[in-house]
Amino acid sequence: MSIGRQDYEERREARADRLEERAQKAAGRAADAFRRSEDAVRGIPAGQPILPGARGIPQRKAQERSWRLMGASVENDRKADRLQRKADAVRENTAISSDDPEALEKLEKKLAALQAAQKKDKALNAYYRKHKTVKGFPGISDTQAAKVGARLAELREALRRPIPAFQLSNRNAEINRLKKRIEQLRAVDEMQHIEIPFPGGLLITNEEINRVQIIFDARPEEAVTEKLKAYGFRWAPSEGAWQAQRTPAALARAKWLLGITAKEGN
Repeated sequence: MSIGRQDYEERREARADRLEERAQKAAGRAADAFRRSEDAVRGIPAGQPILPGARGIPQRKAQERSWRLMGASVENDRKADRLQRKADAVRENTAISSDDPEALEKLEKKLAALQAAQKKDKALNAYYRKHKTVKGFPGISDTQAAKVGARLAELREALRRPIPAFQLSNRNAEINRLKKRIEQLRAVDEMQHIEIPFPGGLLITNEEINRVQIIFDARPEEAVTEKLKAYGFRWAPSEGAWQAQRTPAALARAKWLLGITAKEGN
């Protein structure tokens, strides 16, 4: 297993915690701005019209301040809600991340389930073609068979089959996608740690956070940073590096961008 995936759950929980902390701070600013908005016009009786001329200047300023603060309150309240929803999404996300230490196991389990379902559905279609009914197929009760028969009776003769072709095709595409992801993760796990100096910086693979990193001695020119962005690298202030997820392809792109030859990279 890749070292960079070992602390995945801790990092995911820490990210959710940071989002929640920011949400709470935004909610606090919203409440504070709302209170100050009310305080700004507390001395103005409700319904009192603004006095004309110079006498109304303090009232107008107080109302303008109140409106600005109310706007800030609303904006921070929206921000707090948005951040909390992001935190909830991080915790509830069931997608299999490549950083998950159990990613390979989960992907292989999902692949096996899809392959089993695909095999069963193809067998069901073959059984129906032969018997013109799904009654008697293993795992299908007579009641279920009757429901399937009624549904098929509503379709045109050419389309009659228990499992539609598009469903089998879609599942097959998902099976192939999972196989590719499993191959990619295995390739990542087999990557060796590298540190390659280049004129003006260092290219490394950071196994702890599962990233390929480019660390420059000085801020690169804008043309260089634009090229890095175009090829999937992003600036990480906390790391002081331009980085991408650690994969053989990302490492190859980094070497190409930096002009590192195959001999230098070995």
